Amino acid sequence: MKGTPYDFFVQWHLTERCNLRCRHCYQWGAVSEMSCQEICGAIDNVRSALKSWVTEYDMQMSPSFHFTGGEPFLRQDLFEILGYVRDCGFSVSLMSNGTLIDGDMARRIKEAGVSDVQISLDGLEATHESLRGKGSFNRTLAGIRNLVAQGVEANINLTVSRLNMSETGELVRLAEELGVGAIAFSRLVPTGRGKGLSSEALSREEVAHFYDELRKFKDKSRVVVTSRDPLAAISDMVGDVPQAEMPIGGCAAGIFGVTITADGTIMPCRRMDLPVGNIKEVSFRQLWVESPVLWSLRRREGYHGGCESCRYWAVCRGCRAIALAYARASGHEDCLGPDPQCPYR
Repeated sequence: MKGTPYDFFVQWHLTERCNLRCRHCYQWGAVSEMSCQEICGAIDNVRSALKSWVTEYDMQMSPSFHFTGGEPFLRQDLFEILGYVRDCGFSVSLMSNGTLIDGDMARRIKEAGVSDVQISLDGLEATHESLRGKGSFNRTLAGIRNLVAQGVEANINLTVSRLNMSETGELVRLAEELGVGAIAFSRLVPTGRGKGLSSEALSREEVAHFYDELRKFKDKSRVVVTSRDPLAAISDMVGDVPQAEMPIGGCAAGIFGVTITADGTIMPCRRMDLPVGNIKEVSFRQLWVESPVLWSLRRREGYHGGCESCRYWAVCRGCRAIALAYARASGHEDCLGPDPQCPYR
């Protein structure tokens, strides 16, 4: 691993409180939020692990913290936390619904040195408000405009389902008008409140069609049109497929980063309700090395249902959160089975 470039992230849910009640959010139930002091101590825990990797393996690290919620702007100590992370040398991003970002808040975000802010937008006005409530669409757009006016890198993230897949072209044009840097599309994961939208999840055929259509906007728009979905990366792949026995791309869960929830619970991904420990109780370095769940995600032999033999395994592995959600819907625990929406199996 010596000299290996490694983009490592921690996605941190600072709160599960939100000023909206979204129909597809990832909800784990009421928890006791960590204090600012506890969060800073946990950041030191992670920093110690990353520092040891650099020292012992001569790794080229590019670590970042992505803070979200709930709605992170509901925390009164948010900027104190952001300042601490920046002082530790980490890149900082925020994920928000945008509705609380007025001009003054946008200025404070700029002054805090936040690298970028990802804003959730779930379609055009009627679609977005059917998921996030009346009046939320214009408040979200106002938040985006305030960020852009302050020169903060703002990006839009959209959860794709049958409710909004036909609005892609208009949403890309809206992103251009707003002046954001990118618009990214992610698949609906039927977990938390999102279980109520299971019937709106795309089929394998619809996923393939959607990403075929999405490619038409790439290099033809003033904004970056992309997806964080490993299946989208495969649809864009040309030439030889990289082969390896350890992941070198694709689903990031437990490989390129982890999620920490508001009470300190560590999970492989924010969309996987699969606790592996608590940052208040464990050494992050030890957990990363010894967790059976995290190691199972990194090893080909545990995968099944066709994923383990797929030539794209090292650069894809499907979405583990979707695989887990569908397995649970069938009555069993399994995060290593096939991604049911994968058109390549």
